[in-house]
Amino acid sequence: MAELIRGVEDEVPISYGRFDLFDGSGLGQDADPETEAGALLAEPDQIALGQVGIKSQAWARRAHVRMEAWDTEPPAPGKPWAEAGQVRYLSPGGTVYLCGLMHSPSRQMLLLGPPFFVYGLRAYAGPVRTQPADYDETVTEAVEESWLLRFWPLADAVGPALRTESEAGGQVAARMREILPLEPGSAVPRPEQWPALHPLPEPEPPTLVARPSPPMRGMERVPSREAAGRIVVPQETLDFAQRLEETLGDLRIDMLGNLPRDIGSWSQSQLEDYATQLRVSMRIGRELNPHGVPTLQLAASSVRTVLIGPEPGFSGRAWVWAKDENAHADVLSVDRQVIVRDRIRQNTLLTGIVTILRNENDFVEVRAATQAEAARVITVERLRD
Repeated sequence: MAELIRGVEDEVPISYGRFDLFDGSGLGQDADPETEAGALLAEPDQIALGQVGIKSQAWARRAHVRMEAWDTEPPAPGKPWAEAGQVRYLSPGGTVYLCGLMHSPSRQMLLLGPPFFVYGLRAYAGPVRTQPADYDETVTEAVEESWLLRFWPLADAVGPALRTESEAGGQVAARMREILPLEPGSAVPRPEQWPALHPLPEPEPPTLVARPSPPMRGMERVPSREAAGRIVVPQETLDFAQRLEETLGDLRIDMLGNLPRDIGSWSQSQLEDYATQLRVSMRIGRELNPHGVPTLQLAASSVRTVLIGPEPGFSGRAWVWAKDENAHADVLSVDRQVIVRDRIRQNTLLTGIVTILRNENDFVEVRAATQAEAARVITVERLRD
């Protein structure tokens, strides 16, 4: 029986009668020629490589979209949804987001599952909200239309890409097409082999009552006549510190690395966009580690991934200097090797295959790769040799 793994909701502006779905890897390719699969705009034969156009059904101003990831082909949702198209979606990155033409994305993302998979994508159109037009109350215009986009895994398409891993990123992604058409009765990926296809466990009920802390007293500038012998902080610095606290809050505790160097010059909208980006990154990091196994934080340059850079969901080999050659045994456990022992500095260079959960501010959080994830890395390493 099909199981819903996760879902997210987003709103996207509709421009020129359409909006688009893009792959989080940035490796999507425009369909040329663009053909219609119902309301979905893709390549001929109902194939989409990292990008799908979605035609508005009512020419509304915006779309309210729910995106869902399932472990196998899901059943029809029933009323009020009406099926509006289906394609085979080739996802290089395993994540997707929505964007309107000539608009910036909202930063909301859905984790579909492992990268370099073929997913089924079925679209459903839902209710349309209308209201009287501004220019004439007797005229009704569409304001918001509802969409449901459901994804489920069809096949692991990494094989052709691994054989050409040294090529440019876009070419590697394009090789995913070689797995099509899928053979009748071909094996569907087994969700138990891929943590990205596992739902998060249900949260335990709270046992304590959380009491809100009193609001922090705002910082005030010391008048100059009282500032003798004190360091006076410029008002603009105090204002920014307050905006930073109000916008990021506890996100600064859990984020990786340090704040961007130029963050002091950011506008409020840029700060809010960065906060959304951090929240989504942390959520996807939890979804890629549904069983809560031990993790390790490293500089992004310490992990060499296959296919594309150190992005969430991708696996690679991590290189870590440690005081003890038994260090990080619970994370660097897959194909673990001791490379160098520096007896003078009393350091040991360790390596192991890991999967990236988050990438923030040039740092990554990783866990031990599973057997299926590590197999991709080992295949590429053998080809490189």
